[in-house]
Amino acid sequence: MTPKQIAQQMTQSCIARRLRQINRQVTRLYDDALRSHGVTINQLNVLAVIVSQGQIQPGQLGRLLGMEKSTVSRTVERMVKRGWLEVGPGKDGRTQRLQATPAGRQLIAQTAQTWDTLQATVLASLTQTGLTDSAASGVLELPGLIGLDPPPDEEAAFYDSDRFAEDFYA
Repeated sequence: MTPKQIAQQMTQSCIARRLRQINRQVTRLYDDALRSHGVTINQLNVLAVIVSQGQIQPGQLGRLLGMEKSTVSRTVERMVKRGWLEVGPGKDGRTQRLQATPAGRQLIAQTAQTWDTLQATVLASLTQTGLTDSAASGVLELPGLIGLDPPPDEEAAFYDSDRFAEDFYA
């Protein structure tokens, strides 16, 4: 095969390229729907993890969401400026803890209906493409199927652990 033929095959069948394309399209749908609330889906995911955990170290947040340290730092900084998060001291002088402010918790409540509607819309659109309901719902399981999610017991231990003394906010 020639380099051009190889490149054409790659552009037509590359799973990574297609997943990135789908990710951008779905992110755009969520961002458009959440725009009236003044939040992006990335920020809402960060906030949801923090609210569900009560408090979390920035490094833990990044590992759970698969985010680079610089992205976590930039996102948290913007969310602190918006009044949705606050950064407090951790268990020792080298760490910090993130927690949602009352405005952040209120934002979760305000966006819930929009998020629920969008989730249902995206799942329904998958079934309209010919996927069964269970296959469409299985999209949510995809990270675990390819080894990206920690096993449930490991995730629970992650949340309950005090072993994360290192952090980039130190």
